[in-house]
Amino acid sequence: MTRAIVPFEVPDFPEDRISHDFLLGGAVTLKQPVDGYRAAVDAVLLAASVSVNSKRDQKILDVGAAVGSVGLCVARRLEDARVTGVEVQNDLFALYCRNVVENGLAGRVFPVHSDINDPDIALMADSFDQVISNPPYYAGGTRSANESRATAHQEGSADLKDWIGFCLKMVRQKGRITLIHRADHLDRIIGLLHGRAGDMTIYPVWSKESSETPIRVIVSARKGVASPLTLRRGIVLHDETGTYLPETDALLRRPAGLNIKV
Repeated sequence: MTRAIVPFEVPDFPEDRISHDFLLGGAVTLKQPVDGYRAAVDAVLLAASVSVNSKRDQKILDVGAAVGSVGLCVARRLEDARVTGVEVQNDLFALYCRNVVENGLAGRVFPVHSDINDPDIALMADSFDQVISNPPYYAGGTRSANESRATAHQEGSADLKDWIGFCLKMVRQKGRITLIHRADHLDRIIGLLHGRAGDMTIYPVWSKESSETPIRVIVSARKGVASPLTLRRGIVLHDETGTYLPETDALLRRPAGLNIKV
């Protein structure tokens, strides 16, 4: 049964399986599994790509919220944002609820425990101004022995087509969806958005200046809009020694925005 969980209904989770971490220089505290899905740079970059420019941008849905890292970073940086996050895994959802409470965001971040394939999901179609997501990156291959990590990182009962279809279903007409994904899946993403969303921006994420190909792309598009695609230069994460460059370091250490639009 699909159920929306108010943030003060916090399920139990074994303390010896939890790490206590920090994002944005400590602006967001994060409890997450010691062994399993763990938030990475991708979550911070996705959160930084979100902007709220008017009351028509404030209602945001985070699809595949995990422990809430993206939505919490968005809410911490943007005071007008109201973030709903949907997560299917019981252990991650339990920590998501705790993270909302312990960051003092119970009035602005709302966890929902459900599967995006559930036809009775407690979310209304066409009701969000923005939908953001970090979908599973791997379509096949060897599945991780850790079930939580495997579910978070590998496509299962919901593939990329299902994830993007759900995002488009939930966002209002002319609302924006923003995804971060593997750069080598960009053709799939563009194909799935074609004819359904436009005003598309492709923002590559490069590991180093010398990298021949990006490792990630942030893709942002508006539902039902036919404006042409824009390709940005993107962001470089590291110098040649593997140290974060100043722009990236600033994004990781404080609540800052990433201007992916021209």
